[in-house]
Amino acid sequence: MSGVAAAGVAGHRTPEQSDPFSLAGRVALVTGSTQGIGEATARVLARAGAHVVVSSRHQAECDRVARELRALGLSAEGVACHIGRMDDIASMAAHLGKRHGGLDILVNNAVLSPLRRIADTDLGLFTKTVEVDLRGYWYLAAEAARLMSVRGDGGGGAIVNMASVAALHPDRGLALYSTLKTALIGMSRAFAQEYGPAGIRVNTVMPGLIRTRLADKYDDAEQARVIARTPLCRLGEPEEIARVVLFLVSPASSFVTGASLVADGGLSIGLF
Repeated sequence: MSGVAAAGVAGHRTPEQSDPFSLAGRVALVTGSTQGIGEATARVLARAGAHVVVSSRHQAECDRVARELRALGLSAEGVACHIGRMDDIASMAAHLGKRHGGLDILVNNAVLSPLRRIADTDLGLFTKTVEVDLRGYWYLAAEAARLMSVRGDGGGGAIVNMASVAALHPDRGLALYSTLKTALIGMSRAFAQEYGPAGIRVNTVMPGLIRTRLADKYDDAEQARVIARTPLCRLGEPEEIARVVLFLVSPASSFVTGASLVADGGLSIGLF
């Protein structure tokens, strides 16, 4: 590889770090982080040294999780944001700019996951789900990219959009959810291309069935069916997905962007 190519955009080289997974000094926003994968991600990123902005629709729940993290000696604050509301996205961006001077990491994780067949998906549900699962991700990521760009330290930033293995293999009753998770993969690739010159990396995580409230929508027989098709023969744990996110937002993945990382225990190769 030539010296010019190795140096990358504008001659930038990523400095070596003693701990490539350290997030010390970074500000990270994790949406939907008062339960499940989001809460586990907030905890993992805080343990890695980030100041975590815990966010969901309800301020009391945000405060609870942030308080629990601070009790562990970690850095966190709670800021409510309903990503299906454009005013909330604007308010969050204003808060991050005023209080922190920008943003380093965004984990787009908040989600609606209606269990509904196509014929039973009315326009109201369709619109509400798109507002959260796609429009909200798009505009919050756009605001995050702007906040990352104003940092002025040349450090870029990292965005992770939480999709699902359902984007590759739709399941019955999750048609709308699966469709929007597929759209997130394309969105992440488009953002990665457009914001790459600014040093902003954008990637997607595709979990399998994880022990969360979504998994609780499956009865015991359905869970057994999924486990039987999973080579690792179990459901995943939220923290296992959180550690995948840590990799993608840390310097350890400094040359990874536009990628879609499957973390499903092998479900997607064991389906057939």
